[in-house]
Amino acid sequence: MVKFMSFEDDYFDICETMGYKTVIYGAGMYARKAFPYLKNISWICDRRADEIGTLNGVPVIPPAKLQMTEETLLIVICVKSEVVRKEIRETLEKMSINACVFDFFNNVAFRHFTKRILVASEEKKDIRYVHLVCEDRGWILRKFAVRMQEELERKGYECSISNVTDSTADINHYIIYDSYEPIASYNDTIMITHIDSYNKLEMLKFQLGTAKMGICMSRETMERLVMYGVPREKLCYINPAQDEIIKPKKYVLGITNKTHDDHRKNENVLVDLCKVLSPDYFAFKIMGSGWTNIVAEVKAMGFQIDYYDEFDYEEYIKLIPTLDYFLYWGFDEGSMGYLDALRAGVGTIVTPQGFHLDLREGITYECRTIPDFRDVLLSLQRKRERIVNSVSTWTWKNYVNKHLEVWNYLLGNEENLYKNQHMYEDGIFSVLRYDA
Repeated sequence: MVKFMSFEDDYFDICETMGYKTVIYGAGMYARKAFPYLKNISWICDRRADEIGTLNGVPVIPPAKLQMTEETLLIVICVKSEVVRKEIRETLEKMSINACVFDFFNNVAFRHFTKRILVASEEKKDIRYVHLVCEDRGWILRKFAVRMQEELERKGYECSISNVTDSTADINHYIIYDSYEPIASYNDTIMITHIDSYNKLEMLKFQLGTAKMGICMSRETMERLVMYGVPREKLCYINPAQDEIIKPKKYVLGITNKTHDDHRKNENVLVDLCKVLSPDYFAFKIMGSGWTNIVAEVKAMGFQIDYYDEFDYEEYIKLIPTLDYFLYWGFDEGSMGYLDALRAGVGTIVTPQGFHLDLREGITYECRTIPDFRDVLLSLQRKRERIVNSVSTWTWKNYVNKHLEVWNYLLGNEENLYKNQHMYEDGIFSVLRYDA
């Protein structure tokens, strides 16, 4: 006799009370997701049994073989499609078997769980193995998983990535929350982002009834979720990381005059300035004859220079709009390149003289002496350095370290939790500040 169980029937109660064997119907992704939570699994049933062979070490059998046993079975249908689930129910109804049939996607037992199957997490102390649950095969979320795995393995931890829970892991961390099924707790933490609807908010509240911690990407999101009714004790935040690969954007400075024997263009100013500037933040484009020796000297300091030793009008009109700032330190009425730079909307660092003064609003920075030019360029350098350094500690190494501190706290390993106090405010300190 086949009995189709209702939404309210509890699979776990029947499984534990009666000791029946469990059969998972379906050998796809959702069977793998359900596998860690089910008990006494004897077979997995699928029409493609001959192709699959086994799943997680359990034999996969075709539906007809279910009739070869006289035992009472608990059959859990783990197929997402409602149309296919209906076909499976119709197939089972015609079979000569004794079975209670549960729908994994429509049974209260698989959304409400009281630790009746799993080893209590309190027995797990040391973190040796972290499993990252990530369904995304694209760019951003997969990047989080891969970078975390790299750092964890570099630190000596075992780490794996898949789209299902691993019941043997010390920590299961979900990237992101929407892939988390709150059936049972395997020391789960969930990455939280994009809570932008009421349904997502309610789902998150429900998930955090089982998960140990929701890890937001920012203080703002954490505080907003608390305001919306998410339990504060189940939330912390860890700022995301950058790859430390991208080089700073350099200011491109342009010079478009030739040199003269009497040095009236003060070309050696460039060498003096480069002695105090960083080649990480400045590059030059120079068009005009006579700069060869100076270009060689500045390149030897590590600066990038595109040099055109003859004036080429076609190249010139392409070059000017690529500049960030136009440089001119001569005192001889003015530079025609200044006009073209303004026409291109390019900033100017020039001497306040000649017709430069008749376009006073065109001078971005006016400089009369070498120290003036030096101060302006160093100011620009420091501005860019502040931007670059603002994310200097937002590394994958620190990102993973902060997760490890939170995970150790959740598992009761509270030694050295305060060792980085005042170094940052996210991670464990967004937990301890509340916990205190």
